[in-house]
Amino acid sequence: MVDSLLQPLTIFLLGLGGGFLIPLLYRIAKPLPAVGFVVALVGMTVISCVCLWRVHDSGAPIEILTAGSVPPFSINLRFGVWEGFFSVCVNIVAVLGAWHLWERLRGSYPALLLYLILIMGINGMIMTRDLFNQFVFLEIMSIGTYGLLGLERTPSALAASFKYIMATVLASSFFLLGAGLLYHVTGTLNIDGMIANRAAITGPIGTTALLFVLACLVLELKPFPANGWGLDVYETAPSGVAALVSVGVSAGVFFTLFKLLPLFADHLGILVVSGGVTFLLSNLVGLTQTSVQRMLGYSSIAQMGLLMLALALLHQLGAEPSLPMVVGGLFINHLFAKAGLFWLVGIVERREVAGWSDLAGNRLALSILAVFVVAIAGLPPFPGFWAKWELVMQAAAGERYVWIAVVLVGSLLEAAYMFRWFKQATRPMSTQAGSSLAPHGELLIRLSLIRLVPVIVGAILLFASGYAAAAIAGVASLWIVAPLCVGGLLYLLDGLGGRVKCILMLAAVLVVGQWIIADMVGLSRLFAVLLFAGSLVIAFASLYRAGSRPGFYPMMAILLLSIASLLHAATSLEFFFHWEIITLASYFLIAQRPGAHPYVLQFLLFSLVSAFCLLAGFGIATSANGSGTLAAFATAGPAAAPAFLFLAIGFLIKAGAVGVHVWLPGAYAEADDDLSAMLSAVISKVAVFGLFMVTYLAIRSEVGLEMAHVMGWIGLLTTLAGAVMAFQQSDLKRMLGYSSMSQIGYIITAIALMSHLGWVTAFYLVANHLMVKGILFLAAAAVVLRTATRLFDETGGLAKRMPLTFVSVVIALISMSGLPPLAGFGGKWLLLSAMVDRGWYGLAIGGLLATFIGFLYMFRFAYSIFLGKRSAEHDQVAEAPLAILLPQFVLVLAIFLLSFFPKLVMDPVSAAIDPYFASTLVWQGMSLETIYGYWNPVPVMVISVAVAALLLGLFLLIYRSGRGRSVPISTAHFYGFYRAAFAPLVTPVANFIWDGVCTLTTGAAGVVRRIYTGNGQTYALHVLYYVIAVYLLGTLGLPAG
Repeated sequence: MVDSLLQPLTIFLLGLGGGFLIPLLYRIAKPLPAVGFVVALVGMTVISCVCLWRVHDSGAPIEILTAGSVPPFSINLRFGVWEGFFSVCVNIVAVLGAWHLWERLRGSYPALLLYLILIMGINGMIMTRDLFNQFVFLEIMSIGTYGLLGLERTPSALAASFKYIMATVLASSFFLLGAGLLYHVTGTLNIDGMIANRAAITGPIGTTALLFVLACLVLELKPFPANGWGLDVYETAPSGVAALVSVGVSAGVFFTLFKLLPLFADHLGILVVSGGVTFLLSNLVGLTQTSVQRMLGYSSIAQMGLLMLALALLHQLGAEPSLPMVVGGLFINHLFAKAGLFWLVGIVERREVAGWSDLAGNRLALSILAVFVVAIAGLPPFPGFWAKWELVMQAAAGERYVWIAVVLVGSLLEAAYMFRWFKQATRPMSTQAGSSLAPHGELLIRLSLIRLVPVIVGAILLFASGYAAAAIAGVASLWIVAPLCVGGLLYLLDGLGGRVKCILMLAAVLVVGQWIIADMVGLSRLFAVLLFAGSLVIAFASLYRAGSRPGFYPMMAILLLSIASLLHAATSLEFFFHWEIITLASYFLIAQRPGAHPYVLQFLLFSLVSAFCLLAGFGIATSANGSGTLAAFATAGPAAAPAFLFLAIGFLIKAGAVGVHVWLPGAYAEADDDLSAMLSAVISKVAVFGLFMVTYLAIRSEVGLEMAHVMGWIGLLTTLAGAVMAFQQSDLKRMLGYSSMSQIGYIITAIALMSHLGWVTAFYLVANHLMVKGILFLAAAAVVLRTATRLFDETGGLAKRMPLTFVSVVIALISMSGLPPLAGFGGKWLLLSAMVDRGWYGLAIGGLLATFIGFLYMFRFAYSIFLGKRSAEHDQVAEAPLAILLPQFVLVLAIFLLSFFPKLVMDPVSAAIDPYFASTLVWQGMSLETIYGYWNPVPVMVISVAVAALLLGLFLLIYRSGRGRSVPISTAHFYGFYRAAFAPLVTPVANFIWDGVCTLTTGAAGVVRRIYTGNGQTYALHVLYYVIAVYLLGTLGLPAG
């Protein structure tokens, strides 16, 4: 009895029966329709879940034939794995959506009836195998949608509903006409029969029939530019109804396209072009939106375009086995994330993006918003990430590079406006003047836990589906998910005191991190030990902060453990997954400080450009290698040269190379003071490791090294530009940020040498930079803590008040400057020697100039803070807290060990360098031990000191002749004179260029947006024009492949 009820046909019995019973129940007692509605809707959901389980268990679809006959004399339904997946997803969202809309639904039995009929219609769209019944269910679904849109009685909403009706009626008319013509050609309305008899659908009638049906289905998915009618509905409808239209109605139509796709095998090109154009241009116009629901409408349309593109492209490429990962992943990602965002908009009741600042301070709501935004952007750990990865891999294998570019550019645009919205939500209202929004207390009432249940469940289902997608991709290992698990556990303890959470974070990172890196070997282990130890030492300094810092320590744990996991990665997918997690964790940590809001989006977008370059590179390399393992890159050969170029560009962007450095100073300077130390000392080395990896694999794969010299110049220009800009700064943290950029330039140049000696030099510079920048940023944190200022002009004379901090800074500056006897001396002078030996004389001269400018700003840093005149208000300044001093002196000890016992690093480096690399690329035929045994630094040191002395004398001479007689000779005036002299050299050219790119992009978005006039007649014409365009493209033969 129970088994007979738990059948797919019962879904329709509950839908139709519930629809008929609800008015009768209303006559009996007003509360009864709500009860009947809940029973019917939950029953439909339970039945779909049970049937999916049965299908999965048996491996055979459930076939349903009515009236005791066979097609075409009966209604034919099928419930297979794909049907079950879509049905279960839609029904779950329908239950959650009903919860969200309950206040509107329960008082109106017509609304309950329409909602139930709509969900039944969507299930019918999914399960039917008859083309005429497909039309019937399309109309049932449309009627339910029209009725629910009428819940909003404002003039704009009613006008939008009318536009929606007109457009969909036109589209369904073409579907009915096409179905009739197909029946004429094939003699059947059964979809399976038509597919089996596909060869008969030819000639003008058959082609016209197919193109009419195809045009209708594409139009129902709201393609660009025939989608203005849909956008108006998204903007004006109640948020719960808009969510249902976005993910439910679209699901029914999309699955119809999916199952009819074999009929459109000759017209796949139309779907690819339409989907790609819709995804790209909808996201472009989304940049200009200030209305949240309309913005989500653009995103919804774009996601449907991406699904169309993926579905058709995979069939073109013969990659049908990837459909579950790509189409399934994109669908479920959009389903839960977009529905959750619409629901959240309805709960918050802020129609404009500017109003979302009211959400700042509500940790639960912000966390949920962050989950949905990250998911929609296609970032890990959610299904969209795995789907886009597989889509790019398949497109690269088929050499469809144009569509890779469309997917990546469209994704970047979507991330830009979605994270701009999130940034606004994290911006406290106190920073905005003239707000007229409702009191914060009213918002807290609306954000009660009961109302948040649908979005919380949606977020949980996103995580679960993300893990399932990772399992399908074969990367659901414990060490892969360990960083997120640890972060999640610490998030549950986020109510504890700040220092308690910091200790728990340090303990968790220590234990789990050691487990992750335990079995590493080679260069990865060297970086893992260095970065893991350095990150723990610097993270210890966070104990000086007594505040609770909500969300900071869980995210810090994710960040540090993800670095260890990235270094553990053996495949490009594992590497890229953790690369993106590091980006997101860094973004959320930087965003915690209000002062960072103007810079955090810039940081994220450049990080995503970097990531997408890596994704393109990995796709091309995997196509060339036939394998996604990193080790396979070593045998790729010259065919992988473009891949290595994309990878190098991605790593250079993340390293802050000149020209793409504009994100760096703001992020480093405006992040929390202890986080700035982590960003500069540790996080920047992840990109450096990537450059090591790329150059090593390029050498092993025998890819031409012609780009090495170019990369060397990029490194040198980064060093020079960073040094000059650091010299110009009056903010001590900004100076350190540009200084970090400058020092990274040295490392890039050393890596570009692509030699044994260059690599040893680079690793020495990496280790020295980590220690030095860790000390200096922590010292800056102490100065800011004690003086409450970051400006050089407002500090001075602190050496006596903060002697230990002064000593650590002096040691760090000596090591960074390259003076003997500390570690920086060996690294920097060895680099100059290697460049001279390679014949890179111009680079060597530039390095000397950069080193001299570095002397100047480093001296200014120490002098202005510690040796200048102390103001009276700083007479009682205390020494830095112990929590800041201890990490500094641990790093000082590490500098001494590296300086006086270099074999502690030299031997592991020797062991880490692959025998092939060591035997083929050595310096003058000497091994590493020989180099250190015979290298004589005296000539280089003498020349460097002589050049520095000459430059200093020249600078002093120019200063004395140009300062004017009335200006006294002093350190402050010397630096003021040259800051003015260098001003033309630091014109923010890169900023102007990137600002121009932004202006051009938003201008293009504004031009494209003009097609949306709001005129219903115009939108109806767009629909007709679109049908004509599809017909012409189909008949003229747009290629399917």
